[in-house]
Amino acid sequence: MTARLWDVMGLRKWGYALSLLVTIPGLIVLVLNVMNGHGALNWGVDFTGGNFLHVRLERPFDTGQVREVVDRVATGQSVIQKTEQEAFIRTRPLTAQAKTQLLTGLKERFGAVTVLREDQVGPKVGQELRSLAITSIIIGLALQVVYISYRFKSIRYALSADLALVHDLLVVVGVFAMTRKEVNSSFVAVLLTVLGYSMHDTIVVFDRIRENLALRTRETFDRLVNRSLLEALVRSVNTSLTAILAIAAVYFFGGVTIRDFSFGLMVGILTGTYSSTFTATALIVDWTHWADRRSGRTRPAEEEASPPIAPPREPALEAPGPDRAPSRAAGPSQRKRRSRRR
Repeated sequence: MTARLWDVMGLRKWGYALSLLVTIPGLIVLVLNVMNGHGALNWGVDFTGGNFLHVRLERPFDTGQVREVVDRVATGQSVIQKTEQEAFIRTRPLTAQAKTQLLTGLKERFGAVTVLREDQVGPKVGQELRSLAITSIIIGLALQVVYISYRFKSIRYALSADLALVHDLLVVVGVFAMTRKEVNSSFVAVLLTVLGYSMHDTIVVFDRIRENLALRTRETFDRLVNRSLLEALVRSVNTSLTAILAIAAVYFFGGVTIRDFSFGLMVGILTGTYSSTFTATALIVDWTHWADRRSGRTRPAEEEASPPIAPPREPALEAPGPDRAPSRAAGPSQRKRRSRRR
């Protein structure tokens, strides 16, 4: 009943259009950022290199006060974290003179400053981390193709799921490019989390399709996929809404340092839910239809499931002939006539 009321697979072309609508603007911004010399993304200290300071301050402070001092010396976005009287400061690469000015400014504002740890990451190390992050994502996608192909005995499901995952990654990267939010090591965690969450949702829908295929119903493949999707849709939406509400609380009340991470997770979960329930399944349907047309096969339709069985016809009544035995149900008048003839 529900599948007939809401024909999702019949509107899958609109789903493709929506996917392009949310993906292409981000790609355009990435290209424009490169052409303008700003960098495709706003790479953080973890990828560009920089300085790390772990200091203990004498007076009470908050991260906003420390940031005011850091921004006087370090150009660009810095990352500041706090635990009681200790502060963790990550900045762009600093010269020895700029680092001295930073420590002097902290002493003037917060009293005595004790340097507990000091590290410096060069640009080369940042490039290696960037290459390692991209390589890890590619390897993860490849391993998922192998697993899904083995699990569902078809490479169609694997490649459709991976295309949906690429869609999710492009949306998240495009949103970060448009908002110019900092891309640091936590951004890699965002991408990997989105991959895992979206893949889990996709597997749930694919598993429902496989279960319904095992029932060997006589409905068309797109009708079966549509019914399977609607059966798993409520679960996917409820799970995603619960996760987004929890992450939204972290975004608003968790502080500045974790805000970009929470923002990326919310965007990734939202687009992952959409792509796993609509984009991946739509790709499966179109791929299957294309394979059937190429091989010349046709799938049975619901209305052609089985021809209607005609009701049994009653035999026609025939008048008894001269050489036909009289019926036992003859009336009294007929019995009298027979006795007179004899």
